[in-house]
Amino acid sequence: TINPETPSSAMSLKATPFVWHDPLSIPPRPWVYGRHMIRKQVSVTVAPGGVGKSSLTLLEAVCLASGRQLLGEWVNHGGVNAWVYNLEDPREEMDRRVIGAMMHHGVQPSEVEGKLFLDTGRERPLCTAVEIKGEATIVRPEMQALEAAIKERAIDVLIIDPFVSSHRVSENASGAIDLVAKEWARLADRCNCAVELVHHTRKTGGQEATSEDGRGSSALLGAARSGRVLNN
Repeated sequence: TINPETPSSAMSLKATPFVWHDPLSIPPRPWVYGRHMIRKQVSVTVAPGGVGKSSLTLLEAVCLASGRQLLGEWVNHGGVNAWVYNLEDPREEMDRRVIGAMMHHGVQPSEVEGKLFLDTGRERPLCTAVEIKGEATIVRPEMQALEAAIKERAIDVLIIDPFVSSHRVSENASGAIDLVAKEWARLADRCNCAVELVHHTRKTGGQEATSEDGRGSSALLGAARSGRVLNN
């Protein structure tokens, strides 16, 4: 996606020849949580309301920070820095779930100290994109603020919950959602971190949902490296 702030005539465009590399010189994909979250990429979790996606991602953040495989998924043994930005719940609800999960799994506060970060949209809202005269536009100062915060704390995984509350563009506009999703991917690339976006499903009439049942445009899933779905 071309940055509308940069004239296309000022950008160099050329075809780059493929060059063979020794296969052993190509590093493996930099997974940070199982085979779902990966550095420099966006992953998506899709689920209906009330299934427990927020509780799951909070516990996964504890797994990431502590370096413990509490859910059976691979994590770095020494732990990594995880930041959950929940845009719906108050802080006491996040604390309630995280502390409850730590008590249940026997995780000591010292295991996550300095590596687990929690913020809420109740205290500081987040808006990465808006519509201006019918056109989806990235809010550059907001993305710059996110980038600065990620780099300040050396965040390895950023979890945004839910995706719909992080922007103000039409969910059904494929072009707009594609623009927003790829801006998240560019942020992940610049910061060498994984970005996990939590998304609601559309109404499925009681049928089991798939990862393609995310509310609105499918462009979000299309821009993700990994997608998963939660069901009751």
